[in-house]
Amino acid sequence: MTNTSLDPDLTMASALTHRRKSPVQLAELAGVLAAAAALVVAFGASSIYLGQVLILFLINAMLVMSFRLITTMGGWSFAHVAFAAIGAYAMALLTTGQGWPFWPTLLVGTVAAGVLALALAYPVLRTREYNFFLATFAASAAIQQSLIQFSDITGGQNGIAFIPRPAPLAGIDFATSGGFFGLVLAVAVAVTLGLLAIDRSHIGKTIKAVAENEQLSETLGVHTWGYRTLAFVIGSSIAGAAGVLLGNFNGIVNPGDFGPAFMFKIVAAAIVGGTAPSPGRCWG
Repeated sequence: MTNTSLDPDLTMASALTHRRKSPVQLAELAGVLAAAAALVVAFGASSIYLGQVLILFLINAMLVMSFRLITTMGGWSFAHVAFAAIGAYAMALLTTGQGWPFWPTLLVGTVAAGVLALALAYPVLRTREYNFFLATFAASAAIQQSLIQFSDITGGQNGIAFIPRPAPLAGIDFATSGGFFGLVLAVAVAVTLGLLAIDRSHIGKTIKAVAENEQLSETLGVHTWGYRTLAFVIGSSIAGAAGVLLGNFNGIVNPGDFGPAFMFKIVAAAIVGGTAPSPGRCWG
């Protein structure tokens, strides 16, 4: 048997492939950092109102990018904003009811959305195409109704108000628009780079392969359900983190903030911007 690891032709081909890929990765990294720098400049030159619009833009960008990760595995989830609601309510309940600081609630809200997505993965991911869309729509409606019906905990239609802003950290006051913008920008950049890393990894390539031909992937020994679940859970967890930031920015959470109208905006943004897996396009 030929030892391919020592084959000079294969070694050279691998090196050339690596060289071809590196500029693309560096270009995407440079594009994300350039976009972040442009947003910082735009925020500094904007009014208070436009500064708040930029904050909401970054939060929505995280929702759209994480939604695109789910579409990469071959499904259009209508429950995406419902997972954002889970993150927002987890943060609101812990900060207002239990006196928790904001920082651990960011992690709790992210994990809570991911755990719920994992619990829903088995029944939901057994469906395909339109049935998947309808299954996630039903899950979203159930979550929203639960937030309304359990009013003793969630506040019902009125929601939860008077959510405190994050405590100062490293001398940065997050009660100001500038401080909160810096927080959201940092999280958005981290999410973008993380999604780019997933897209370039073996896991990301396998998820796309499963979406293109699930039966062939199974024939080759790929655990297709596991990879689809992974994309669904990661995307939903990021939605939970975005929900935490959105709820804290607004200072109030209620079920109406995470209804079908908001979900349609996310879907429309994904359609207009393209559902290609590269999350960097969203910054354009």
